[in-house]
Amino acid sequence: MPSSWFTLPTEIQAMEDGIEQDLLANREENREKWSSQFSFLLATVGSAVGLGNIWRFPSLVATHGGGAFIFAYVIVLLFIGLPMMTLELTLGQKFQGGDVDAFGSINPRFRGIGVASVVTSFIASTYYTVILSWAAIYFFESFVPNLPYSIHSSNPSDNATYSYADYQRGAEAHFNATHGAAESDQIHGSFNWRVFGALLFIWVCIYLCIFKGIKVVSHVVKVTAIAPVVIIIILSVMASFKAGAVGGISYYIGKIDWTALNNRDIWIAAIGQVFFSLGLCMGCITAYSSFNPKEQNISRDGKIICFSDMAVSIMAGFCVYEMLGFVKLQCLDTETEEVCDKIYAAGGFKLAFVSYPAGVAMSSNPNLWGILFFGCLFFLGIDSAFSMIIAFTTVIDDAWFSKKFPLKKPVVTGIVCGVGFLLGFVFLFDTGFDLMDVVDNYLSNWCLMLIGFVQAVACGWVYQAPYQFRRVGKFSVVLYDICFFVAITLGVIIALSGNKDSDVDVIWVGVFIGMFVWVFGLVSAVLLSKGRVSSYPEKVWCIAGWHGPDMIRRMVNKQYVPDWEPTASPTKAKLSTVTSLSQLPSAS
Repeated sequence: MPSSWFTLPTEIQAMEDGIEQDLLANREENREKWSSQFSFLLATVGSAVGLGNIWRFPSLVATHGGGAFIFAYVIVLLFIGLPMMTLELTLGQKFQGGDVDAFGSINPRFRGIGVASVVTSFIASTYYTVILSWAAIYFFESFVPNLPYSIHSSNPSDNATYSYADYQRGAEAHFNATHGAAESDQIHGSFNWRVFGALLFIWVCIYLCIFKGIKVVSHVVKVTAIAPVVIIIILSVMASFKAGAVGGISYYIGKIDWTALNNRDIWIAAIGQVFFSLGLCMGCITAYSSFNPKEQNISRDGKIICFSDMAVSIMAGFCVYEMLGFVKLQCLDTETEEVCDKIYAAGGFKLAFVSYPAGVAMSSNPNLWGILFFGCLFFLGIDSAFSMIIAFTTVIDDAWFSKKFPLKKPVVTGIVCGVGFLLGFVFLFDTGFDLMDVVDNYLSNWCLMLIGFVQAVACGWVYQAPYQFRRVGKFSVVLYDICFFVAITLGVIIALSGNKDSDVDVIWVGVFIGMFVWVFGLVSAVLLSKGRVSSYPEKVWCIAGWHGPDMIRRMVNKQYVPDWEPTASPTKAKLSTVTSLSQLPSAS
């Protein structure tokens, strides 16, 4: 195997040296730093762990084969979530900047990726804080002796015995009154002043958490990140003693349906949960890692963040389904099994603000249950919310106009929080609940997925492309790239278009056609290549190799092992002792 395959190209080494001198030396010197690595990990885990961990993940596990979904989730986490998390950590820490500066340091044309991610994150914060406002309202109402989200019987009496249906109707009525949504024929443009006050409270909390920068956040996250985990454990232990808790756990993970893995829906659900639960492509992780020292162990941090997020999700599932098992048992007193099984299907808003509160109202010491549960929701959401704002303010602080017209951090943070608060007004009208559903669907399900796709293409296919052009010619590289994407797209479309009743397994037809197009593109690109490389194996590597990720891999390893080189490299000994660019081996 020719040694030149592993030779570190002079132009890449020069680029990396230039980055070190021109970017890191200037940025790292005056940049804020986390008070400790532990604070950074708490902040990133707190950003990743949010409301979806307690109201979305458990319902996905229960409805997609129990343990089979957890298996699919782990596979997706390892092959999609962890690499994307490591990528964002690397870019922020290496280039010491937010999303715009990090991608712009790779290529100025990539700044748009950073702009798209932080703008999307900021828009998401405007309705995310409204949801937090509901949780805050429920939290403070939990101190009232007679819970407002409890029963609403037509004939209230102190000695009356109420059924599950009474508690369920009471919880639903209170939630409808809280978010203030109106039926399509009853829209009058009314404003929800009650949620307005709670929204102001949430934005004040966000401002106080971050207005002095990372130094304050380092201390805040020691409460906001640790408290919800402790509360989830307490609620799980308390709920485990309830009648029906075992039945809830059995429904949660007791029945493992491995055949569910043959259904593409489980994989789509797992991808969506991993992608959005970790907060990828929103600028939060990149911003947080930009305040790290450049030698911090990114590989370790990425694993801790991803698996901590998964662990909290699984624990939250026990907390939720133990309570739902208790609720179902109460339901069976007056309803059929078929009706009561629908309780387990609750997810999202219905789970957090209807089904669980109904269980709280039916419990002994309901005020304690309510304070713990809605306090947990508040802590889960607040650090995710202020991480979105930090992503946006970091980009502003890094921008050229902030260097020319400097503003103090409390002022910048105040302006951003004020604008976010005002934009949240659109969700406080009687049309706000439906508008929130529309915005969340298109923003979370489409915008972030598109940003993630473009981010992966930029780092995997565009970054370091000039190096490939010089070695094998631009035409060959572009031809291979086009054929690769055509192969993936065509293969997936064919594989997903099959009829379940058909005798032909179209999945393998899609795989075969995709592989054929890919091999055709690779062979054609190798035969038509023109450049410095002469041997066919080396041409294959120069055309089909992902040189951008390989460069990022070097960045990751050199963060905390400065003299690292690929172990298979015959030139490792030479490169590890290089003191100047003139000593590097030739790239030709």
